[in-house]
Amino acid sequence: MFIGEHTFKVDGKGRVSIPADFRHELTEGDPMAASTGRPRMVIVYGHTTQKQLTVYTFDGFKALAEDIRALPRGSKRRKIMERMILNLARTTELDGDGRFVLPQMLRDKIALDGTAYFAGMGETFEIWKPETFDEENAQFAEDWVEEMGPGADPLALLDELGDD
Repeated sequence: MFIGEHTFKVDGKGRVSIPADFRHELTEGDPMAASTGRPRMVIVYGHTTQKQLTVYTFDGFKALAEDIRALPRGSKRRKIMERMILNLARTTELDGDGRFVLPQMLRDKIALDGTAYFAGMGETFEIWKPETFDEENAQFAEDWVEEMGPGADPLALLDELGDD
């Protein structure tokens, strides 16, 4: 499980370290990592409006692709997911020092310059430009407080499982 928040420098070549606890999860989520020592991960960069990169373990993304494949062929849902997720993703791997190269195209997409913010989201983690995350998170929190009321307990949302 990917949890917590981390901030790392991105060097001029686009190399960035992965948080140590995230590395462990990536290794566990890639059956080839035991033999190669270089766990793979899949970065979904998504539609042009997506402001962050979403990172899956290799096995996690494979399971997602199988879920998409299980949708009826030619259905609108399947086409959307194929185009917005499968098509707009790339596989990469960590080097021996726990770093990976974030290609220029992906850095440009989220306007990443010198620092990357890693946000643990459970099954995945996100990579953001720190200032963008702060802006989006502030708006998210404001909307949530407006909807739920000041002092609301986010755990109360678990009481509503199945209501969506």
